[in-house]
Amino acid sequence: MERRLDFIVFRSHFASSIWMARQMVVHGKVKVNGKKLPFPSHTVKDGDVIAVDPDAVVTLKTPKNGSKELDFVPQPYQQPWMFLPDYLEVNYNTCSTVFLREPETRPNATDIPSPYPPEFHALAFEFYLRRGRTRK
Repeated sequence: MERRLDFIVFRSHFASSIWMARQMVVHGKVKVNGKKLPFPSHTVKDGDVIAVDPDAVVTLKTPKNGSKELDFVPQPYQQPWMFLPDYLEVNYNTCSTVFLREPETRPNATDIPSPYPPEFHALAFEFYLRRGRTRK
């Protein structure tokens, strides 16, 4: 899931919801390595550059002092998800993100951003791991 194009746009805070990120991708506002991809489920590779049209980003506003740099202004309902994962490198001035690597899961720690503790993710991972083994 964390390699999907719409997830990366959402995790980079270029969209205020996953549905908005999906719509941005479908409408051609997102480029991967310079090419428009209208597929929200596209799986990115390590080192891919994801660029978003600055006019489509609701969290970036033009400052009143007239400078060219954009200000990051989060939406009030985004607060539980307002942390950047370590596997993304985001530049708000160019509206681009570099996907660095696959998210890692270690004991008592996880790269996947969530308001829930890492133990919760470990339980969910174990549940789906066991479930997948029995359904072959």
